[in-house]
Amino acid sequence: MANGAVILVPWLVLTMVPEPIARGWCKRRCPCSLATATFGQMDDQSARQTGGKTVKLKRILLGTVGGVVGLAAVAVGYGLWGPLPIHPTIERQTIAQVLDSPETLTQLGMIDGTFLDFHSGKLDQIKPEDLEEARQDMTRYIAEIKGYTGLTGQQAISQQVMLEFYSTNLAQLDFPWVVPGGGLYPVDQLFSPPVSLPQFLTNAHVVSDVASAERYISRLRAVSTKFGQLADSVRNQAKAGVVPPDFVVDKSLVVIDSFTKDPAANSPLITTFKARLEKAGVAEAERVRLIAAATAAVEQEVYPAYQSLGKLLREEIRPKATSDAGVWRLPDGARYYKLALRANTTVDTEPDAIHDIGLSEVARITAEMDALLQKLGRVEGTVGARVRALEQDPSQKYPPGRESHAEQLADLKRMTETVMAKAPQWFNKLPQQPVDIQAVPEYAEATAPGGYYNPPALDGSRPGIFYINLGEKSRAPKFSLPTLVYHEAVPGHHFQLALAQTIEDVPTFRKVYPFTAYAEGWALYAERLAVEMGMYENDPYGDLGRLQAELFRSVRLVVDTGIHAKRWTREQAIAYMRDTTGMSEDAVTIEIDRYIVLPGQACAYKLGQLKILDLRDKAKTALGEKFDIKAFHDVVLGSGGLPLTVLEAQVDAWVKQVKG
Repeated sequence: MANGAVILVPWLVLTMVPEPIARGWCKRRCPCSLATATFGQMDDQSARQTGGKTVKLKRILLGTVGGVVGLAAVAVGYGLWGPLPIHPTIERQTIAQVLDSPETLTQLGMIDGTFLDFHSGKLDQIKPEDLEEARQDMTRYIAEIKGYTGLTGQQAISQQVMLEFYSTNLAQLDFPWVVPGGGLYPVDQLFSPPVSLPQFLTNAHVVSDVASAERYISRLRAVSTKFGQLADSVRNQAKAGVVPPDFVVDKSLVVIDSFTKDPAANSPLITTFKARLEKAGVAEAERVRLIAAATAAVEQEVYPAYQSLGKLLREEIRPKATSDAGVWRLPDGARYYKLALRANTTVDTEPDAIHDIGLSEVARITAEMDALLQKLGRVEGTVGARVRALEQDPSQKYPPGRESHAEQLADLKRMTETVMAKAPQWFNKLPQQPVDIQAVPEYAEATAPGGYYNPPALDGSRPGIFYINLGEKSRAPKFSLPTLVYHEAVPGHHFQLALAQTIEDVPTFRKVYPFTAYAEGWALYAERLAVEMGMYENDPYGDLGRLQAELFRSVRLVVDTGIHAKRWTREQAIAYMRDTTGMSEDAVTIEIDRYIVLPGQACAYKLGQLKILDLRDKAKTALGEKFDIKAFHDVVLGSGGLPLTVLEAQVDAWVKQVKG
């Protein structure tokens, strides 16, 4: 823990030079800061595992450990004798936003328990008055970045990236009903504090000694204040005419009511606390005292806070709610949705155009799947019905029980090895960090997605890890696994994220921020690239799995725009997705309800893929025989996460350079 303090001290210098931290360390200045993402801007893993809000920011601080002392010295020098260069300015802006969130600082895990720990007994605030301060901050950040002239190379790219990021966030603040630090609605069934806060307290807050346990109890006692502010946000939105759909309220009430159904002593907030105290070796007498204090806090602060919020939803909000699902019904909702699409896709595309793209892609992919299924002797029923039947075919399942886990992991490893053997034909630069394949821990199988990827540690201490869910209820059919590997591991997320970590002379933001359309667009592009690499030769079932995954992302374009722009009902969206994809109604309902509370986010995946494919086609047409696929991939992956508009400019510049 001491190392975290040493690392952060220079960062504090960075933030203090042009913008003193004394302005308010714990003030939540920006509801759309790096610690939150009101418009979405997350991948599937983030949405399911972090409550949809907290970006994995530990890497923002860790990313510049090497040389950070020198950077601080530069910051001090420029603070005394001149303005900072653009990259130190971006680092300062980044860390200033991170310091505003006690919860994000705990997620970082670097300074809890050190002399810099001013935060770990506190929770983030949710105050409407922060909106104006957020506007001022975003406006100032934009002015600072715009003030740089004559930039070239990576500095020019950084300027474009940050202006896109800040301008989108500032545009969001035009809506007076926006929730500071939150999503579309202050309370929903998936990502809001009633769901995410217990996860944060039981997983992110480390209990390693008596002091950290006391701070945990302080946070339990702070829940009532946070939920009081949350209730104020709910009421303020309702006054502005913004009320969640009735089914969102109902599902939120299920979450809230179920959390308080057991005695406080049996709450996960207490049972996990007990286990962590024992693991930390805290003396028995102290454990008894701390557990009693924590239990009292749950009984007197946490449970009443949940119950009060539930009463508010039940008595004041539910009577005002309707079954209308889309944001079109909200004040200035059409403009809000266009901004949500822009924030998530980083391009300006009208909802109707996105809807038509989705319908066109669904028709194309469905026809390809039908032809392939017929070749496989599966001719009866709709495409969705035939795929659903294939999923239940014993030939597509590994034997039940944990004995087959080693076999499945070995199969997946062979897939990655085959890709890496072929990769030099398609890439000049390969990740130096390896990718490992591991099973999702047994305790997480029930709630984890089918597969997800964690990037390597920036210090090289941990490889990239592709986690596969091998739980009996979550285990994917064999035909879907190759595409999952190519998307999550190689040449998908592992190539993109591991290579981004090695980029030099860029601010840490550029190495780690998840521009969803870019990151997921690359992963979907990688699925298609796998066809060209010959990964589906003699594997028609695997190719069917690829098409099924692409169909799913295309259907998202149709239902997201259908719900939020074309006034589709929830039932209409569920029926379309169920009948088109062959997914179960329960699975489809979960997906649709996610899109309803995260407007625009689901469109980023497919639009990102299509943009990369379009840029490749245009470059190939322009360059002819001079086109080099490996060089194209260098350009796409060579600058870290980018808005698609900036990526297009990079590809255009490369084409111009090659043409001479």
